[in-house]
Amino acid sequence: MLFGYDFNQLIQYTAFFENIFMIFCLKRMGIAVLTLLLCLIVLVCSQGWQYIAAYSGAGFARPLPNPSNYGKGLTCTSQPLHVMSFNVMYGSATIESLAARFRGGDTGDNTLPWSGRIPEIRERIASYSPDLLGLQEMEADSDINAIVPLDQYSLVTYHLGSFQYGDAALLFKTARFEPLDSGQLWLGPKPDLPMSYGFRPLAMIRYVNWVLLREKATGFRFMYVNTHFDNASKNKEPSATLFRERITELAKGLPIVVTGDFNTTANTDRYLRFSGAKENPPLLTNVYDLVAQPTNDKLLHPDKLIDHILVGGPCKVVAEQWLVDTRPLKNGKAMSDHNLIDAKLRFTP
Repeated sequence: MLFGYDFNQLIQYTAFFENIFMIFCLKRMGIAVLTLLLCLIVLVCSQGWQYIAAYSGAGFARPLPNPSNYGKGLTCTSQPLHVMSFNVMYGSATIESLAARFRGGDTGDNTLPWSGRIPEIRERIASYSPDLLGLQEMEADSDINAIVPLDQYSLVTYHLGSFQYGDAALLFKTARFEPLDSGQLWLGPKPDLPMSYGFRPLAMIRYVNWVLLREKATGFRFMYVNTHFDNASKNKEPSATLFRERITELAKGLPIVVTGDFNTTANTDRYLRFSGAKENPPLLTNVYDLVAQPTNDKLLHPDKLIDHILVGGPCKVVAEQWLVDTRPLKNGKAMSDHNLIDAKLRFTP
């Protein structure tokens, strides 16, 4: 007995209240964690972090060029343009590192890891020496520099501080062209919001990359565009409509060159929509259709391909070459799950 109380009973009471207190604390902690989790879910689903980044200094997408401004005094004479589009498949040291850690180095499709393909991809691109180059499935600037010398080419891609996202990177020869303006358009319901998700919730982030260029030798001004549509139909369909409304429309007043992996063959309604093919004349034309003697291989026809090089605008375009490079690596493995597409063209009055 202690002061008239049973000591064992006091211990039991104390333990009881301690348990109640712990349950209360754990409950409050659980509520706090649940509240934080719900806030994070709302932040992600509403693209809150993109808005935070935009309003905290990163800014929203740059406005697209106004043809009425840049089209004044337009000249239609360009020197020959060598254009290339190439989806390199997982052009990322980060992806290779993750594959090595979690998948035994397997990046799929029976291809070599990125580092194993770099030397031959670099050699293949250099053999063509394109003036304009659109790449897809790239990541960091260092990945791009591994296959294209950035002391010779200027790179346009998305940067946010140290973050680099080169999924639709485009490059042009620095010695030949002067950039007048550049930016990105995001393929989602909020196209002016950088890093905006696609039309399907939490889809892969995709964008249209653009640059307005002046050819130094002639003064010829034109727009070069590169993009990579998502492979899901829920994203491709509205992306095609957005591309038609924002990008293809510019061809009414500006010469334009477009490269990209559209995940869309040329015989689909989606292709006809984003290319403005039903306009008279068509707003964008596949370079294949401008070449006098294109390939006879039906498997290499744009109706069978999802990568395209397109041109448009108020100037006439003469195409001298269009080809698909199907050569594998020296060991017989695929260089990528896409083939390189190359074209030679020029704008003329």
